[in-house]
Amino acid sequence: MKHFFLALFATLSLMACVKDPGLGGSGIITGKVNKEVRVVLTNPNTAIYSVPAADQDVYIVYGSHISPDDKVVTNYNGEFEFRNLRRGKYTIYTYSKDTTGVNPPVIDPSRMVILKEVELVDNQDQVELSDLTIYDTQ
Repeated sequence: MKHFFLALFATLSLMACVKDPGLGGSGIITGKVNKEVRVVLTNPNTAIYSVPAADQDVYIVYGSHISPDDKVVTNYNGEFEFRNLRRGKYTIYTYSKDTTGVNPPVIDPSRMVILKEVELVDNQDQVELSDLTIYDTQ
């Protein structure tokens, strides 16, 4: 019986050490947001130019959380980073003007989500995301 409780205690102790995604590690997620400017927002063939999206809000969601857990703002070159992350799955997102043209008028046409999902395999992972592209008109 003594060995049973010792094994149970060891198992529960190990389970308690498993950490959810979030702050507390040395992981880093970096990325860049670009802004594509179009003559007609819903027509990608009318793209005029692309520039770094300075001062753009970028959000992170830890694991299976519903709401954003943190927010950063891109620098002058459209770059951002989230630091001190533990291993786990993360969702990174920002907002763009709607390019689909199908949102009804009650939905904000400047709130189309642009997102990437990423996983840090260990607490020291450093992941660079492919660029997030938002859209605007002249």
